[in-house]
Amino acid sequence: MKKITLSFSVLIATAIFITSCNKKETPAPEADTEFQTAIDASFANTVVTDIDMICGFLGENSYPKFVAPAPGSTGTITVVNNTVSPQSASITFNNTKCMDGKTRSGSIVMTYSFTDINSNYYRDYGFNGNISLNNYVVDGWMIDDSVSLTVGASRIKNLAPASNQNPATTDLRWSIDGYFKMTKIDTPSKKLAWVGTLNKTLSNTKQLLPTALTAVNWSLAVVAYDGTFKGHTLNDVPYTFTVGLENPLVRNYTCSPDKVIGISTTPSVSVINSEFHPFINGVASFTTGTDPKIYPRSIDYGSEGAPCDNSGTILIKGISYKVDFKK
Repeated sequence: MKKITLSFSVLIATAIFITSCNKKETPAPEADTEFQTAIDASFANTVVTDIDMICGFLGENSYPKFVAPAPGSTGTITVVNNTVSPQSASITFNNTKCMDGKTRSGSIVMTYSFTDINSNYYRDYGFNGNISLNNYVVDGWMIDDSVSLTVGASRIKNLAPASNQNPATTDLRWSIDGYFKMTKIDTPSKKLAWVGTLNKTLSNTKQLLPTALTAVNWSLAVVAYDGTFKGHTLNDVPYTFTVGLENPLVRNYTCSPDKVIGISTTPSVSVINSEFHPFINGVASFTTGTDPKIYPRSIDYGSEGAPCDNSGTILIKGISYKVDFKK
């Protein structure tokens, strides 16, 4: 009986050993490295905030320097301010390579009104601007705003709490809303969409506007955006993009990663600096797609060691990936 029991124990031990040897190891999970959708959504946001930047110049009755024709450009821009009701300001491009390095054609028209009789400019309490894009193309992307969030919605609105706001003590703030569709002209299947609302704060209001009678000098401005927008990236992938007040997206009109865009020879030889002003700081929460297995992303526009560039990091499952954003 002892011999039989011992033999049976050996068989069991052998079976366990063989089973453990044949046990398959669980494969390590694959890293989630999909960040193209975040880059595409960021590009769409750059296009929309560029429009807001242009309207900021137009609303202050000033020349939009960053979209002026670049050295050597054969294109032109035409700015028209209509002071007769309904008041409007427009800018028209003619296949113009601009100072920010982008080529534009078509026009942007801002028809504006005021809820306060003493308001006259973009900086004033009660300013409301409705944006219309007419065959507006940027670097081969047709930008269409034909779909409104609501009937008669204002695209840009001054958020001053009262007509007696003092710019020496309170930063100026606006909202920008709309539904913008973007289509690559040479590849119509490539489409992007941006729909939502951003709030823009002139972060250095106190330095630029000691009184309400002073026009905004956008060439020295630092602006910060917060808010939420949605839409879809290429292949109709839905996304949501959210920026909080604690880490807003920052554009500084005094810095550019592209230092030189051309050389002027009149009246003397001089370097012409670029007017491309990307987001250089801020953090956005980003979700993409409909698959619940896809983790939310965090997009950080700050860059270590380079205070003014067009790169940042995308955080996915605790891993940061350095990326260059689309211009």
